Amino acid sequence: MGEKINQIKAKWRGMRASSGFHNFVLFLACVVVATVFWFVMTLNDSVTRTCDITLKIQDVPDSVTFINDPPETFHVTIRDKGTNMLRSGLFGHPSMGLNFRDYSDKGIFRVSKSDITSAVKHTFGSNAQIIGISLDSLYLHYTTQKGRRVPIVVVEDLTAVPGMVICDAALPMERSALLYSYEDKLDTITRVYTQPIIRRNLDATTEVTVQLQPIPAVKIVPSSVKVKIPVEPLVRKEEMVTVNATNVPQGESLLLFPNRVEVSYFVPMSLFNANVVPVEVAVDYNDIYNYASSRLPLRIHSFEDYVQSPQLHTDSVEYTLVKQ
Repeated sequence: MGEKINQIKAKWRGMRASSGFHNFVLFLACVVVATVFWFVMTLNDSVTRTCDITLKIQDVPDSVTFINDPPETFHVTIRDKGTNMLRSGLFGHPSMGLNFRDYSDKGIFRVSKSDITSAVKHTFGSNAQIIGISLDSLYLHYTTQKGRRVPIVVVEDLTAVPGMVICDAALPMERSALLYSYEDKLDTITRVYTQPIIRRNLDATTEVTVQLQPIPAVKIVPSSVKVKIPVEPLVRKEEMVTVNATNVPQGESLLLFPNRVEVSYFVPMSLFNANVVPVEVAVDYNDIYNYASSRLPLRIHSFEDYVQSPQLHTDSVEYTLVKQ
C-alpha cells in the first residue's frame, strides 16, 4: 500500500512539473478573471427586475387585531444598475417596513399610493426607477377590543359505503372561535358555521380541513378548522326484547305469551356492547278488533337513530285480556 501511494505522489509531481499542466492553470486563471470582469461589467448595466417584497407592519401594539389582514408580499418592478440592486438586496429577499403609529387613526390603518411608492424608493434607493407596484394602497380596519368566543357548527352532507356508517356527528377539533369586529355587532352572533362538507362513500374515519364561513366586518380566529368524520363498520346484533302493549284502556290489561321476543339489527361496532336496548317492540290493543284470532301482530314501535334494519324473528304473540 505504501509503495502504491509513493507511485501516485511521484506521478502527481511529474504532472505538476509538465508544461501542459502550467498551460492548463494559466488558462483556468484567465477564465476566472474574464468571468469576474464580465460580472462586474454586467452589474454596471441597467437591469429591470420584478420581485416579491415582504411587507412588515412594525410596532403594532399587542392590543391591536387587524380585521382584514395586510398582504404578506407584493410585486415591484424596478430598473436600476445591477450593483445598486445587489446592495439593496433585490437579488435576495427584500422587505419593506411601515410603522403602525405613522398610518393608524381611529381604527383604520391607511397608506396611500404615494406613501407606498416613497417607502419602496427608500428601500431600494433614490436612483431606482419604479416601473410598477402591485400594491396600490392599504386600507385596513383594526380593533383594540377583546374577541368574543362562539361555538363552531359543522355543516355536513355525508354518506358511507354499504356496510359502514357515520356513527356520530362530525366534530371540529376546535369547538369554538374568537370573533373580532370594528362594528358593534358581536353580541348578535351566537355561532359560526363551516363551509359545507360534502363527502360520499366514506369507508374509514376521515379528517378534513374546512374554512369557516366569513362574516362581513368580522375577523374569525381561526379561519379554518380540522373536522373529524367518524366512520365505523356495522355489526349485526341479536337480542331478546320485552313486548309492550299500547292503547290499553283503563281497567284492562293484556297478558302476552311470550312477553319477550328476539330481534336483530345492525349497530356501529363501538356500540355493540352497550347495555341499553335500542329497539322497542309492541302490540296494539286496537288490533283485537281487527284480527279474529287469539294472537296479536308484533310491530317495531321505535328504535334509536344509530340502529339500522331492525327485524323481528316472530310476527305475533298470543294474548289474554284481563279486566281489572
